[in-house]
Amino acid sequence: MKPLAEPAIVVVERGEIEIIPENWRAVYFEWLRNIRDWCISRQLWWGHRIPAWHCRDCAGITVARESPSKCAKCGSTKIEQDSDVLDTWFSSALWPFSTLGWPDQTETCASIIRPACSSPDTRSCSSGSRG
Repeated sequence: MKPLAEPAIVVVERGEIEIIPENWRAVYFEWLRNIRDWCISRQLWWGHRIPAWHCRDCAGITVARESPSKCAKCGSTKIEQDSDVLDTWFSSALWPFSTLGWPDQTETCASIIRPACSSPDTRSCSSGSRG
């Protein structure tokens, strides 16, 4: 992280980037001069499980929307779902879907989430107003 922090420190020290309010400069420099590793996969014990299944026979990994009955690589039935869960930052984006009735098109879901965005394939979503 030091190679990334150094140029960020220099541009603020030179005045090329201004920290507003001024009193936050000290906090900014403290963070960048004393960086500590932070694991983004914080080994949470609750949440949306990672949709990946590990094969005990071939060590292959099967990723699927639905629970598979066998390994996609070798066909073995000796598979086990990954025990990790998705991080809270990711899970928070799933909140509207999981609380408003998705995948069913409930009235509440339809009134809040644009129909084009109500499927897992959000590549079709465009920016703009809801509705």
